[in-house]
Amino acid sequence: CAGHLIQAAVAHHRSTGGKELLDVAVRFADQIDATFGPGKPIDGFDGHPEVETALVELYRETGERRYLDLAAYFVDRHGHGVLGGEAYCQDRVPLREQSDVEGHAVRQLYLLAAAADLAAETGDGELLSSCERLWTAMVAGKTHITGGLGAHHDEEDFGDPFELPNERAYCETCAAVASIHWSWRMALLTGEARYSDLVERTLFNGFLAGVSLDGERWLYVNPLQVRDGHTDTGGDQSARRTRWFRCACCPPNVMRLLAGLEHYIAS
Repeated sequence: CAGHLIQAAVAHHRSTGGKELLDVAVRFADQIDATFGPGKPIDGFDGHPEVETALVELYRETGERRYLDLAAYFVDRHGHGVLGGEAYCQDRVPLREQSDVEGHAVRQLYLLAAAADLAAETGDGELLSSCERLWTAMVAGKTHITGGLGAHHDEEDFGDPFELPNERAYCETCAAVASIHWSWRMALLTGEARYSDLVERTLFNGFLAGVSLDGERWLYVNPLQVRDGHTDTGGDQSARRTRWFRCACCPPNVMRLLAGLEHYIAS
């Protein structure tokens, strides 16, 4: 929630020059900075990466180095067993040592988007190498033909290399958004067209599938094949577009990407 609020505040400030929401975001970020870190009340991290990219953007907008340092702390704190060593929340292996993407797809991809931001701002070659290595592994063995990501309904995670089912594919809409966020950053950072190619493939296939043409109904999951009579699996897992979800991350995420699409295309 902090991550989305901060991103909104930065976008509002850049668009209008008004500081009302930015001041709120700064106070929120200062509270997080006072709470998390070595020697502070919590030497750990939140279980769902999102605030990291926002802190980098807040650093870019304010020039306050503490926010960049806090984002770096969060990225590097993953993988040390702080949350029980679960791959699900990116706590099994430090990102700099990972050989393949794993665990909850959206969590992994948001964390990697933050790593790319940090590499861009700090010139950290090791972090950039990790991003390049993990992106290559993801595209080679864990990306559906649509650009969709996440083979398992259970824990919304990647699954094994080349485990790319059609009917049981998860391919959460938010994972497509997160993939675009990461690949776009990698394209800007390296100038290599392969990252832009995946952005394009995912935009037209893995992402657009998640919203109806009228923009009022949504898919949380995007299986590649749905047979007649198998559209209503219930709740957020339904293969029929619905007006809202119990877990409502996908609709606003889609609208956020569509609202900023001109920036992705222009760059």
